[in-house]
Amino acid sequence: MTAPRLLLVRHGRSAHVHGGGWIDAAGVHAWRTSYDAAGITDDAPPATLVRACADGARVACSDLPRARASAARLAAGRPVLESPLLRESALAVPDFFRLRLPLMAWGMVIHAAWLAALARGTDASPAERARAAEAATWLAELARADTASPVVAVTHGVFRGLLHDALRADGWRAGGGQRDYRPWSVWRYERP
Repeated sequence: MTAPRLLLVRHGRSAHVHGGGWIDAAGVHAWRTSYDAAGITDDAPPATLVRACADGARVACSDLPRARASAARLAAGRPVLESPLLRESALAVPDFFRLRLPLMAWGMVIHAAWLAALARGTDASPAERARAAEAATWLAELARADTASPVVAVTHGVFRGLLHDALRADGWRAGGGQRDYRPWSVWRYERP
């Protein structure tokens, strides 16, 4: 019998295009709403990922459009299990100043604040960690139900890190290699 396996996939590249210009914190929140409503570009997933999903793997995804569209490409016509459990964990937008900045600069500020929170161990609320634990339990049950092929879970960058922590706490072993955050990147897990 094969050990249960999981592939945590970050969705494909978002089709949302920001018009540019300088925005304030409210503009960042508006951008995030539009980003969450967008699907993905026509970029194809890597051939190695498509092959990993072709052997009958069950595919699950977040209920956000970019994850659903990505999962549909990987499932190749098979049913996809959608769950809000796999949604992104939104990073805080600093509101301690009223500056207008380009979106890229906002991204740098937001990620710097996130890295500082990671260093302090305050990067996620107890509710977000509980959601990650619930998602990990759900995915583990799917993987244990059929160990012939992996379960593919299409999720998001930040939330995948929380899932990683929850899976490791539950005894899952992460595959080797660098933790890549690019679109279509895959983190592999096995439960001995």
